[in-house]
Amino acid sequence: MISYVVMALLALFAILLLLRPWLVRGNAQQLERKQVNLAAYRSRLAEIDGDVASGVVDADSAAALKQELAARLLTDVDETAVAPQAVQRRPYLALLLALSLPIFAVVWYWMGDSWQTQRTLDEVVAHPDQAQQLMIEAMVQRLEKRLKKSPDDAEGWAMLGRSYFITQRYAEASQAYAKANMLNGAQTADWLVGQGEALAMANDRHVAGEPQKLFKQALTLDPAQGKALWYAGLAAAQSGQYKDALAYWLKLRDQQLPDELRTALDARLQELSQLGNLAVPARAVPKVADAVSLKIQVSLSPSLAGKVPAGASLLVFAKAAGGPPMPLAVQKLDASQLPLTVTLDDSMAMMPTMKLSQFDRWVLTARVSQSGGAQAQSGDLQGQLELDRAAAGKPVALVISELVP
Repeated sequence: MISYVVMALLALFAILLLLRPWLVRGNAQQLERKQVNLAAYRSRLAEIDGDVASGVVDADSAAALKQELAARLLTDVDETAVAPQAVQRRPYLALLLALSLPIFAVVWYWMGDSWQTQRTLDEVVAHPDQAQQLMIEAMVQRLEKRLKKSPDDAEGWAMLGRSYFITQRYAEASQAYAKANMLNGAQTADWLVGQGEALAMANDRHVAGEPQKLFKQALTLDPAQGKALWYAGLAAAQSGQYKDALAYWLKLRDQQLPDELRTALDARLQELSQLGNLAVPARAVPKVADAVSLKIQVSLSPSLAGKVPAGASLLVFAKAAGGPPMPLAVQKLDASQLPLTVTLDDSMAMMPTMKLSQFDRWVLTARVSQSGGAQAQSGDLQGQLELDRAAAGKPVALVISELVP
């Protein structure tokens, strides 16, 4: 409500600014004309007096000329008095221009989707149980409008496909994903799976045929894509290719899965065993890796001793060599404590399934950061060291000797 009041006040202020020139213009023009007429009258009187003095005009003729000049001045004054009638018509033009401002604002508000956003917010407040659905529908409409202007946006088409799928518009979802895959040369496994899944749902959940081809194509790009393995196995089972289905699902079973999905997968494997008369091997219990503790003696190169900013932070962390980019263990300390010994172990894991002990090689990094953020920035000081499991538990020296460009 406050925003509407502010908008109304701004519009009123703009209207007054637009009207001002027309309101004052008539009086200014009238005064200017009077001044010009008076100056001309005085100049002509001086000329007549000069003619009398020089003997060009006699006294009687001069009196007649002055009388005629006075009458003309009165006529000019009367005409100037009538001028405001013409000026009074100008406010209509000003009024038309002033009214065009709020009209333009309303049209812009409508065309710019502000009304739609407000309507969505009102609906969310009125029906909180439908909030997610309403927000998704609003996002879909914005995406559709954006893609009309930028039809070559592959990422946008994939996002629209996901949105359509969530709202159960499966046929449209498969078309949006197909557009995304066409634009990027079918090089994204997730998008291929999305297209196949939407196509299957639109075809009464039949995954054999065209959807199956898409799942296999996705697996050539990413052999461990979980959803592709699930649907590829389901498609093979529907086609009677039980051995292929078993191979897909066993590979999926070896991955980290939520308990609900693992239970459903085990049930499917039992059904598959009965249909194809196949033996399902027992799932191997993963070996629990020994706990790992890394002791790092961090020091600063003498060449950088004077370049440590006051109040800077010291970040010491370990990542898996050739593995995921997420740190496996992190310590954040005050850089003024250098040199010091830091210990990294499994208790510092950022995720329970991503620990030091699950890998055999690590890249250790010590960074002096003014911002204290995770990303290296220009001017930070850092040092790195690669370490394997054989060196775990033994003190290792890590020298900060580099200046981040």
